[in-house]
Amino acid sequence: MVKQAIILAAGKGERLYPLTSARPKVMLPVGNKPILQHVLEALRANNVEEVVIVVGYFREQIQDYFGSGERFGLRISYSIQEHQLGTGHALLCARGKVRDEFLVLPGDNMIDAETLRGLQEKRQETILVKEDSQGQKYGVVIVQSGLVKTILEKPEEQPSPWINTGTYLLNETIFDYLVDELELPMSINRMIQDGKEFAIHPTKGTWLDAVYPWDLLDLNGIVLQGIDGEETGIQEPGVFIKGPVQIGANSIVRSNSTIVGPVIIGEGCEIGPQVCIFPYTTLGNNVVIDSFTQIRNCIIGNSVQIGSHSLLDDSIIAEGTMIGSRFSAPSAKQTFWPDGKEISLQVGAIVSDFSEVGSGVSLSPGITVGRGARIRDLNAVREHVPEDSLVI
Repeated sequence: MVKQAIILAAGKGERLYPLTSARPKVMLPVGNKPILQHVLEALRANNVEEVVIVVGYFREQIQDYFGSGERFGLRISYSIQEHQLGTGHALLCARGKVRDEFLVLPGDNMIDAETLRGLQEKRQETILVKEDSQGQKYGVVIVQSGLVKTILEKPEEQPSPWINTGTYLLNETIFDYLVDELELPMSINRMIQDGKEFAIHPTKGTWLDAVYPWDLLDLNGIVLQGIDGEETGIQEPGVFIKGPVQIGANSIVRSNSTIVGPVIIGEGCEIGPQVCIFPYTTLGNNVVIDSFTQIRNCIIGNSVQIGSHSLLDDSIIAEGTMIGSRFSAPSAKQTFWPDGKEISLQVGAIVSDFSEVGSGVSLSPGITVGRGARIRDLNAVREHVPEDSLVI
């Protein structure tokens, strides 16, 4: 059984701006864990012991958080991709640390243990595939007589039901093809042209990607559907809890507050009194939610403070943001054109890290606020707010 994995985690995630303006995509929180942590836990559950993480953009955040891997039951080392030139180039950066056969995975796709089940037992180079209709966003694997014929990158029409998950079982032969090719799928196509056989391994497990900021709310909701209740924090009299709710150590939910799960509340939080938190919401560590505030289907980052009498729906408030009282971020149907295709989504607002929002501020649905922005009291914001700007 293969015991080593290479995780490609050097990318920026530009389409997730402003949340990735100073944070790698793999470190964005889903279910109160970085996306990359979900990947590592899936590997550990499949008896992988050693992981090499290829890092680049804000790499110190990844290295500081995961360290040597001891607390995750893994041995973790790092290779650096100074310039993000492609997935093939990223794998090449780890060449000196691999041996024999190994798994290759993207660090920014949500997976679980079932996703990888059986892949390590394959006896030849293999591509993990999933049956999906979104091949235009990723890559499509064309299969003939049970073997891979070719990989098509983001075709206009999808000629096969199998999409490429970016996860592979490979051996050291791949490095002979990476010297002149920046992208890993193109290197695999060259190997196939030279007569090398690749199998496919279909998965029915979780495989999810956050391409745009709003996708994180969908991923968060899917993760929360699988949680169990664990209330280790303190609850004052009159608190009403329904459904699976996790409350971290040293957190306190003050009197007459209502929490309807699935909800995760991190450690060291102070909630209420008379706060309502509704399903599919996560609160990071050291979050303060003042009285009479209502939150629904939101991701609230670490060390966020939200003032009293506030309303947040379908929104993301990133780490270290300070929000005054009577703040409003309602949601509504909004139309977007990602990749030139029209979609309609129910969305609220996105506020990036370490922003300051005054009292009585309202953000229109679909608004984004850049990292470090400051919005003074009583503003009704109807346009995107750039990073480090001041709204008076």
